[in-house]
Amino acid sequence: MMKHNTRPRSILFSVLAGLLVIVPVLTAAAETPEWTTAFADSIFYAWRDGAPMPQMSAAHPDASLADAYLVQRHFVKRMLETETLGGFKAAGVANPAPDFPLVGVMLTSGIFYATDGIVIDLAKDPHRHVENEIGYVFDKAITAPIEDIDILRRHIKAILAIVEVPGHAVEERQPVTSNDIVAWNANAREMILGAEKAPDEIDPDSIEITLTRDGERINEARGDMAAGGQWGTLLKTVNHLLRQGYTIQPGHVITNGALGNILKAEPGHYRADYGPLGVIEFEVRAAPDDSMK
Repeated sequence: MMKHNTRPRSILFSVLAGLLVIVPVLTAAAETPEWTTAFADSIFYAWRDGAPMPQMSAAHPDASLADAYLVQRHFVKRMLETETLGGFKAAGVANPAPDFPLVGVMLTSGIFYATDGIVIDLAKDPHRHVENEIGYVFDKAITAPIEDIDILRRHIKAILAIVEVPGHAVEERQPVTSNDIVAWNANAREMILGAEKAPDEIDPDSIEITLTRDGERINEARGDMAAGGQWGTLLKTVNHLLRQGYTIQPGHVITNGALGNILKAEPGHYRADYGPLGVIEFEVRAAPDDSMK
């Protein structure tokens, strides 16, 4: 769980929290396998209760990636009974295969700001990772596929640094597959947003990122590590989200996938330097067992 100060949120947060009560799930096709709803419910209950989320590839080894997205959509629908949708995330962006990037939903309650004094408490939530990413804030709705990057850019309000801190307890009865990642909603949990920058002032592919923990360098990355570049990846992500029945609304944030190392969250002070996109600093607090080692 992240803890932060209680000062008033920014205008962006107000938009996310107040205006984006959007149900982004389309009605499933008549051919939807009956098991997908029940399995999605089991994931939802595990997510709600902090229990390990069941592994789809083990329970349904013959299921397709399309089935996994059916499970994800129902899982997301259940979450949105008590939550609001704040944006989306991409995963697997370094892979140029047609099925990538994978996508998931970010809840408004999991969106924080670099100015908020973030503390990640591993005692309450030990299954966490740290990822350096670049994100985009939208100021126009997208409800139909985007043809090209020039059109996409007209929908972007801002580019910003993001540190994503995904993770939840999951079953690992066998090696994790793309189906598992999708069904688990890409393990979306929380992300920390940096300051917004005008998109015409930033070349996201040229952004160089350095992450340190207690002064030790633990990740180096560049924006162009995403296969096809940042804008090409974002275009694929947006259109893939639309194919899955989601829509993008003004104020939504899309984080464009991990760049460089995906790191297990360890106790310490983290500093992510994104050059012209600014700096994000936060703390990870040790779980009691860690402190005894």
